[in-house]
Amino acid sequence: MQAWTQFYATVGTAAAALLGLLFVVVSTNVAVTIGPREPVSRRLTEQAFQNYLAVMMVAFLALFPGITATDFGMVTLFTTAIWSAWVFVRFWQTVALRLKQREDTYLRRHITSLIGFGILLVSAFRMALNLGNADDWFAASTLVLLFSATAVSWELLRRIADRTPK
Repeated sequence: MQAWTQFYATVGTAAAALLGLLFVVVSTNVAVTIGPREPVSRRLTEQAFQNYLAVMMVAFLALFPGITATDFGMVTLFTTAIWSAWVFVRFWQTVALRLKQREDTYLRRHITSLIGFGILLVSAFRMALNLGNADDWFAASTLVLLFSATAVSWELLRRIADRTPK
């Protein structure tokens, strides 16, 4: 993991900064982002937060001093497996909401999260069981999740702008 220290320090810092900005936007626009009449915005907010946190978790684990590749893979596999369950629940809730409201624009935003968490699970599994080097795949998963969270955050900002009284 030593060879990837600079990468994970940069990715973790970017995720933390973007998460902080998202927190400010959400907290200053609570009614529009997570209000009871905003189920789509609430799902977008949850997805962005979850993706940024997943990137930070992987970065922090990768930067943990002296962690072996196997331990890194095991811890990441365990936490990501639990986390992925909520990703699928949120995806299912979005599908159900879409069928109810006939709103499909935000369904596609979940696909990149599913892909990012899928890559993260597979690479953690490979690393935990010593099935080959998965460093590149770990890096790819963090980038997919980071870009996905940023795209979702942008969509959320657009929704806030559309809903905010002028």
